[in-house]
Amino acid sequence: MSDWDKTMDLLFGFVTGHIHSRMFETILKHSICDLLEDGPKHYSEISKIIGFKNDSYCYRLMRYFVPYKLFNESVEQVGVFSKTPSSTQFSKNGTLKNLGRFHCQDHHYKIFESLPKTLELGENQGPSSLGLSSFWEYFETDESYKQLFHNAMKDYTSLIIDRLISKINLSDNFETVVDIGGSHGFLIGKLLESYPNINGINFDLENIINNSSNKNENYQHPRLKHVTGDFFKSVPEADCYILKYILHDWSDEKCITILNNIYKSMKPNGKLFINDLVLDPSNYTKEGVFKDILMMQYFDAKERSINEWHQLFEKCGFKIDSVDTSISPQIMIVSKMNSYNPEILEEK
Repeated sequence: MSDWDKTMDLLFGFVTGHIHSRMFETILKHSICDLLEDGPKHYSEISKIIGFKNDSYCYRLMRYFVPYKLFNESVEQVGVFSKTPSSTQFSKNGTLKNLGRFHCQDHHYKIFESLPKTLELGENQGPSSLGLSSFWEYFETDESYKQLFHNAMKDYTSLIIDRLISKINLSDNFETVVDIGGSHGFLIGKLLESYPNINGINFDLENIINNSSNKNENYQHPRLKHVTGDFFKSVPEADCYILKYILHDWSDEKCITILNNIYKSMKPNGKLFINDLVLDPSNYTKEGVFKDILMMQYFDAKERSINEWHQLFEKCGFKIDSVDTSISPQIMIVSKMNSYNPEILEEK
């Protein structure tokens, strides 16, 4: 690679993000990756299938992603494209299509237009810049976006579920395990299959568990109860709690409220399994730093380093017993400190 090519690669690596995601959204919207799963196709055939007005524009769209190894283009038959392992992941045969669409969706694009202002002012400008009081208000105005989010989170769970189950050890004589914010109970339901002496509670909002359109998706198991409530007010009593990708959605202040409610309801010798990213300054990942900015702009929240996690838990009377870094997001096992009273803290 020439010095010029290296310079241009450096430049375009930093300045093409918004165009790149808009192009990729078009790929996903028209399911172009799906069309290549049964064999190579000429761009003109694909253009007709997806309804583009000008075949050459379809060619330029697909050609753009060849250097990114999303597609292969034949050298002998220029204009004929074939699938790659990456394109399969974003097809009906993969697991990333809904996640990709969610991150490239119009709402996502619009909410980040105010990101520079958020950074400069040191205050979240995301939802408010669009006239919303919170990110979740999107769901009240756009049912299709709500469904896309639901599908994306379901696919994310399917990506991590097997590894997560293998890392969560519930053999410490727990009687009841609560999955806080567990959506439709897929994780806790799968865990109950492996632990025949444990009862499970899937705890989430009323409009999640009892939503008429999604209620049939609730995991069914004879030892699993689906309980509705608000973790900012209270949580069910148990001796073990699981929080999968929950706390990174909230500011420290909101997390303290959640954790204090868990502290009050947790039985003696109870445990928390926290599945969340732990940022490592010696080894930042693209996923970690991207999601930190995502949380900042969406929720005025953040990803946390191990020191930040320690500080957060200590404010609520908890301590970290161990951190499993062999899985990402990491798993922290957390238990109560000996001397702490959240009610005294609230009175102050």
